[in-house]
Amino acid sequence: MSDSIRTKEEMFDSLISIIKSKRFKRKLVKLNDNFFNLKQEIQIRNLLVELFNKKFKKEGERAIAEYRIPNKKASNKNIRIDLALVNTNKKALIELKYLFPNDPQIEKESLKKYFSEREECNYLIAIICNGNKHIREAYEHYWGIETIFSGRYSEDSQWKELLEKQFESLKSENKSLKPIEFIITVEKPFETTYHFFILERK
Repeated sequence: MSDSIRTKEEMFDSLISIIKSKRFKRKLVKLNDNFFNLKQEIQIRNLLVELFNKKFKKEGERAIAEYRIPNKKASNKNIRIDLALVNTNKKALIELKYLFPNDPQIEKESLKKYFSEREECNYLIAIICNGNKHIREAYEHYWGIETIFSGRYSEDSQWKELLEKQFESLKSENKSLKPIEFIITVEKPFETTYHFFILERK
């Protein structure tokens, strides 16, 4: 176990390194291959818990899903945070959101509002999943299933421009630092692109 206690920023940086790693991509390929018909927020969150703990649990740090903190507005209730990175002294509180480009939440600025109002969390990881509508429909048809997801894919970048405008607004309002974006594309069971947008509270 390490003698030095890391800050919440250092722990979160380690989580970002995990998301950017080849190992995470390999795991994401398997995850999408098995759960292509689901919104994968919980599966991705649980994968991050598993990979973080495998690497840092022996160092006195843990990732914990559904982490409970006191509700300042209602003393008899708790608030559940999607993911927390904790050590003996610090904790990084993270919310995750999983959307598709044409989800109405993007146009309604739900992510911006959520981050503004969810003051308990230090970070927001927004995952936007996109792909080819026709390829997805054909694959689903082959297996006799039907989801709404292909209808929420987008071939243009308007959704991204909307998000960037919202995130820039948060930055100008001094509520967040400049967002980070990176992209992971997997090939199974069909090509799927994950856009990870990272917001850090200022």
